[in-house]
Amino acid sequence: MFSFFKSKRLPGSVGLEVRADGLAIAVLRPTDKASESTAIEYAYRACSAAERESVLAELITHYHLEGMACHVVLPIDQYQTYPIDKPKVEASELADASRWRIKDMLDYDLESAVTDVYEFPADAVRGRPEQLNVVVCRKVLIEDCVHFIEQSSLELESIDIADLALRNLATQQSDSSERAAAILYLRHGSGSMVVVKGGLLYLARHFDFSLQSLNEPSQQDSVIQHLALEVQRSFDYFESQLGQHPPQKLTLIGPDPNIPLANMLGGGIAAKVEQFDVSTLSKDAEPISTDLINAFVALGAALRPEGGA
Repeated sequence: MFSFFKSKRLPGSVGLEVRADGLAIAVLRPTDKASESTAIEYAYRACSAAERESVLAELITHYHLEGMACHVVLPIDQYQTYPIDKPKVEASELADASRWRIKDMLDYDLESAVTDVYEFPADAVRGRPEQLNVVVCRKVLIEDCVHFIEQSSLELESIDIADLALRNLATQQSDSSERAAAILYLRHGSGSMVVVKGGLLYLARHFDFSLQSLNEPSQQDSVIQHLALEVQRSFDYFESQLGQHPPQKLTLIGPDPNIPLANMLGGGIAAKVEQFDVSTLSKDAEPISTDLINAFVALGAALRPEGGA
């Protein structure tokens, strides 16, 4: 989304999610110049806003990240996305023209907002006018992100959103550009689901999720049914409203590496449910851990295509 390209940077990339409850970081580095093999590291550190700078400095030192490109990702509660009819203007004017289209949708002044756009898949409009997705967040959040990274030894390259970070991961899991891929991501307090095809984001949904309720025997069946219903509704919308063949597989990550949720969900969804396989990103990857679940969005940010949205 919001780019800050540097002319020089060290190999690899850092994804960083700045959350209200802490920092999640993921690091990708090439392991061999002659191959495409990649090493992955990730961590989550709970901290207050006042502790962020010192915690980030510790992470940078521990993982030797000085001078690396950093992709900050905004959590889902810090931005809104609005689909609009695509303005009939030159490509270079799309962002400005779209900005004024969402003016009356905001509960704060447009002057206090930062906006950007990303593509809505052309084959999903089904006879309607061309669409465009407009992302908006408060300007102060972007300014805080820029200042935060400038105080560190990282090189800020982009500020992205969680939906597109998850898009990057779903694309990695797809075995064909012609088939839809879906990821369901759960962590304490929230759930997200994205459906992608050909590297494009077709659908993103967010909903409340309680790990405590999942662990409570009297509420577990209700939680599973709710999750299955959210997934099936998304698949039905993807098929009926966007005119696409629904995914045959749902990739799941979270909310706890010790809960066999893929097996528990399988009977209620018209798709095969599989745990996220980290080895698809790195052959040396460790098994799913709580740190990886917390850093999953940051990992998607680190996978951001160079020069892409």
